[in-house]
Amino acid sequence: MPTPPNLLNDDGTASMATALMMSHHAFRRDLRRFLAALDQPTLATPQTEALREEWQSFHASLHGHHEAEDHGMFPNMRAQGEGVARVIDGLSADHRRIDPLLERGDQAFGALDGSRAEALAIVQELKTLLDPHLATEEAELIPFIRDAKQFPAPPTDADAEMYAKGFAWAMHGVAPAVLEQVYTMLPEALLSKLPAARSAFAARYERVWGKLPTGAALTPIPDV
Repeated sequence: MPTPPNLLNDDGTASMATALMMSHHAFRRDLRRFLAALDQPTLATPQTEALREEWQSFHASLHGHHEAEDHGMFPNMRAQGEGVARVIDGLSADHRRIDPLLERGDQAFGALDGSRAEALAIVQELKTLLDPHLATEEAELIPFIRDAKQFPAPPTDADAEMYAKGFAWAMHGVAPAVLEQVYTMLPEALLSKLPAARSAFAARYERVWGKLPTGAALTPIPDV
């Protein structure tokens, strides 16, 4: 596996590349957590319910991530050349393979009270597909967005709330030094909502996964 890129740029600043890779970090982090939880001998009913709810959040985050790439990031990047276009074609094909897995996951997590085997198999399959997919994005596409150093202002208060929740999810486990730089690129409308969003996510995280090390990752690979 290639050396993972740093979340921050070489000059120590944050960029849209940082934001994208923090999402990658969160996807990897959560897949590890799902695998560990589903592989336990038994699950108490409250944890089963929490896992079911967390899967729905994971599904929405991953699908939304791919939609934003397919309809926002990828079309603009195609202008970089034929080699980049071929990479994007492969990544888009992966997206079409991932979506049915997410749908199957909805059914499997809905049946956790009876058996965890199907949910565990789907999460393992999803991780097997996502690991090289995310690594390819980081190796081939991240360099093109290192210069974008301002997150656009959300058009509405509801959008600011949504983005704050997304950043709170993506920030968990990332090094404080990275987050300090990320804060400098976010608009005030979003920044003002982050403390409450991060507090709510920390409570959600503990409810689902229990008390775990928080980590201090400097790359999109979780360090715990």
